[in-house]
Amino acid sequence: MTKQSSKHASVRPGAEAGTDLSQPIAHQLLPLPPMEPVAHSPMHEMVYDRIREAFASGQMVPGQRIVIRDLARALGTSMMPVRDALRRLEAENAVVLTNGRTLAVPSLSAKDYEELCMIRVTLEGLAAQEAAKNITAAELEEVVRCADLVDEAAAAGDAAAASMHNRHFHWAVNAASHRPLLIRIIESLWLRVGPQITHSVRFDIQGGDVRRSAFHPHRQVIAALRNGDGASAATAIAYDISRAGQIIVAHLKSIEGAAAPAEKLAIAGSVKDKRRARRGTAPVRPKARKK
Repeated sequence: MTKQSSKHASVRPGAEAGTDLSQPIAHQLLPLPPMEPVAHSPMHEMVYDRIREAFASGQMVPGQRIVIRDLARALGTSMMPVRDALRRLEAENAVVLTNGRTLAVPSLSAKDYEELCMIRVTLEGLAAQEAAKNITAAELEEVVRCADLVDEAAAAGDAAAASMHNRHFHWAVNAASHRPLLIRIIESLWLRVGPQITHSVRFDIQGGDVRRSAFHPHRQVIAALRNGDGASAATAIAYDISRAGQIIVAHLKSIEGAAAPAEKLAIAGSVKDKRRARRGTAPVRPKARKK
C-alpha cells in the first residue's frame, strides 16, 4: 500500500478528509456547506415588524382574510417585502393558508386558546419572576407607564388602544427579565393570542371594571416588582392571563355552540340532497305486463 492510499484508509467512514475525529468538532475549522448569499433589506425587516405588531396587539381580527396588495398599499411599500413577512409569519403559525389558497388570521378554538393560556402562564410567570430580580428603575417606570396607558384607554372606551397598551405592559415586564431566549418564545405566542385579546379588554370596558384598583392584577404585578418579590409577580401575571383567558374561552365556546346547530343542519341537508340525487339517478324498472 502506498503512502497516499494509507492516508485515505485511515479516515473513518462518514468523516471528511482533514477532519480529526479524536478532537471535538468545535475545536476544528471545517469547510462550510454551499450556501447562497442572502440579501438583507431594512425595508423587509420594518415591514415584518409592523405586521407582527398588528398581530400581537390585536389589530388583526380572527378569521380576517389577508390581501397582500391591500397590505402593501396600507404600508406604502411594494408587495415583495409584505409577501416575505407573511411567509415568516406563516412559519410562526400567525397566519394560515385557507382552502381557497388565501392567507387568513387563524380562528382559534376554545380548546386551543386554553392550551395557549396554560403555556403563557408558565412562561410569562417565569419572566415576571426573573424581572423581579433584574428590573431597573427605568424599566419599572416603563411598566407603570404602560399600565397607566391601559387605564386611560379603557376609561375612554377605546378597546383597540387598551389592547395595544395591555400588550406593551406585558412585554415591558418580559423585557425586564433580561432573558432574551425566553422573551422570543413568549413573543411568538402573542402572535397567536393577540387577535383574541381585544375581546377580553372590551369586556372589561363594557363591564365597568375598575382597572385602577389596587386589586387589579396589573397593579399587583407592579407592587411585586417594586418589592423584588418574584413569587408574587409570577402569581399576579398568572392570574391576569387566566382571568382574561376565561373571558375569551367563554366567548369562543359561545361561538362554537351557536355554530354547532347550523353545521348539523348543513350536514343533514347535504345527506338528504345526496339521497335525493341517488333516487333521481336510479334506473326505473319497467312494470311487468299482465298476460
